[in-house]
Amino acid sequence: MPNCVHRVIIIEKGGLAVQSIQTVSILGDSISTYRGASNDSNANETTRYNPYFYKAPFPLEKTYWMLLIKSLSLMLCVNNSWSGGNLSGRDNPDAGVNRAYHLADNNGTKPDLIILFMGINDLGRKVDPEIFAADYQKTLAILCETYPNAFVCCVNLPNRDPIMKVQTELFNEIIEKSVTQAGKAFFIADLFHSELQNERYYNNTVDGLHPDEDGMKIIADVIRDAITKYFHK
Repeated sequence: MPNCVHRVIIIEKGGLAVQSIQTVSILGDSISTYRGASNDSNANETTRYNPYFYKAPFPLEKTYWMLLIKSLSLMLCVNNSWSGGNLSGRDNPDAGVNRAYHLADNNGTKPDLIILFMGINDLGRKVDPEIFAADYQKTLAILCETYPNAFVCCVNLPNRDPIMKVQTELFNEIIEKSVTQAGKAFFIADLFHSELQNERYYNNTVDGLHPDEDGMKIIADVIRDAITKYFHK
């Protein structure tokens, strides 16, 4: 895949040296969904029928991505997240590899920052690692070509269960290699080595998989720390 070259303009924003980042788009699965946000056709018409997991009474402001938006004073461009969705599956229009084309809003505004948080369903459904690798690389290539001035934060997969650890590490190696090959504008938020793992992960979910408010905060902190580290290099 091509190595992306971005035009970088450094400014100071809230003590964080960043590009002139104002808008963020999300490409995710159920963990990133919320009724009225991830299926908001007023933002992007292709998201109209996106299924969701999170909804009231779970507070919108307690989702990891809204916590991040508030803490970094960003504006949401498009949240194109699909509950139950795989990243892989080029023959499936609902797969992340195909939804990656739809992260700009209906007015044509493109995101300055993209958060890619997918792969948990691919792992759980035992997608062939070679297929996952090819489609993850394809997704990053699409992001590079479609949003040439965006920075992309790729969240790796959490260490949820000792039984799945080896396979999770394999998928995370694929993510890391793909990100390295994609170029300097791509970086990883390391959820695997965060405190949200094993029993701590399970105890901070609403159903054993989907994070509760505390779990969401940990994810938000991991991503924010990755962004801070990236722009302070």
